[in-house]
Amino acid sequence: MRVILAGYNVESDMIKKAGDTLGLEMTPEVISAAYARISRDPRNVDTLRKEARTRVEKARRSNETIIFGLGHSSVAEHAVFNFDIMGVSRLAVEYIEHFRLASYTEKSQRYIKLGRDFVIPKEISESEYRDVFLNLIDYLSEAYEEVYRRIEASGEDKYVAREDARYLMPLATSAQLGMTLNGREAEYMISRLASHPLQELREFAGKLSSIAGNVAPSLVKYPEPTEYFKSIPRIRKRLARDGKRIGDDGKMANLVTCTASGDEKLAAGLVFSSSSISYSAALEIARSMSKSEISDMICETLKLIKPHDSVWREFENIQLLFEVKVSASCYAQLKRHRMTTQIVQPYDTGLGCVVPSTVKKGRAVSVFRKAVQRAERLYRKIASTDRILAEYVLTNAHRRRVLINMNLRELYHFSRLRSDTHAQWEIRDLSGELCSIASSRYPAGTVMLSGKDGFDEAMERLANK
Repeated sequence: MRVILAGYNVESDMIKKAGDTLGLEMTPEVISAAYARISRDPRNVDTLRKEARTRVEKARRSNETIIFGLGHSSVAEHAVFNFDIMGVSRLAVEYIEHFRLASYTEKSQRYIKLGRDFVIPKEISESEYRDVFLNLIDYLSEAYEEVYRRIEASGEDKYVAREDARYLMPLATSAQLGMTLNGREAEYMISRLASHPLQELREFAGKLSSIAGNVAPSLVKYPEPTEYFKSIPRIRKRLARDGKRIGDDGKMANLVTCTASGDEKLAAGLVFSSSSISYSAALEIARSMSKSEISDMICETLKLIKPHDSVWREFENIQLLFEVKVSASCYAQLKRHRMTTQIVQPYDTGLGCVVPSTVKKGRAVSVFRKAVQRAERLYRKIASTDRILAEYVLTNAHRRRVLINMNLRELYHFSRLRSDTHAQWEIRDLSGELCSIASSRYPAGTVMLSGKDGFDEAMERLANK
């Protein structure tokens, strides 16, 4: 056996210096081209890579033929890009981080006291709303400072004050993040965002296309907007229906549907993967087992688990579909669980806003609500012609509905992070509701659901089963 390190991430400045020193064109296309030939070339892969490195133009032609001519798009996944992204709005970040097969690390509003860094959308700066938008930004900034001071004066530390005062910041607040993605996902992201109705995202797509296309032209070949993607907002308007609005029941989450007899099907999956019989035969065996026997079988897989371990893949056989109502602050964290399926509605002022308990403790509710109401007045004016654009002026406190489908294995991962005491309080509350719902349906399969801080207690539950 031989394992060779073929490449790893290095800063672009270092790559350029190395290329200038060696007289080589440094491009990730080399690895894609070399790996693309593995299936049909008998030579060792390190030999293929060496050849591609010394003949870049040939490597590019090979990529174009294999990826776009033959349709083997997965070859582009071997090229990986890292991007520094600064000066984009929080609203834009929601759309950028929509793409699953990328990695993001974002500047946190929880830990950094915010200044007055905002994005002024061109559509607003060139409209009648420019001055009132800027006045709102100033007002929200002052309200943020006032709420921050009152929370801190109530006895909370500065970190809690930062975390909760930020609920007043608008989605136009400037953000920054680091993003890593492969060539295939980059092309998809560029094409999708180039078709977006918001100019900020179209501009972002253009910059991404220019940079990635210059480094790897054979991998990012079709970044143009498409009529298919451009048509989505128009079609959504035609699909929209009016219905009875149900009052707030006080819950963050409701179960829409879930796998029937989930513990039984989890046990069947375990029998199937551990035996040489069909799934139907495994299911028949599971159905003949008592609840205690099913519980014992599931617990057997969990006895040696540690806080950072994943449960077995068989737990994915249990699916849960939830409808949740969360603030923009909470959604900023929920969206990071990209392997779940999340279908989102626009932010809805009719759902009200989330007021942190510390705001009440600091006697800052009136300041908070006045700021929210002022944002809503401008939102309604802009939304009368452009609801998507209007979301820039809404705050982190405003809520939206999200339909989220996750399997039980994903819920375990979610709970380890989000039920933990270090998690932000709103998403911790959400995690608690999701876990409670799942536990009521699948008592055996959910025995170890907990945050990392509750892991020892969960192990005691397991031992007492």
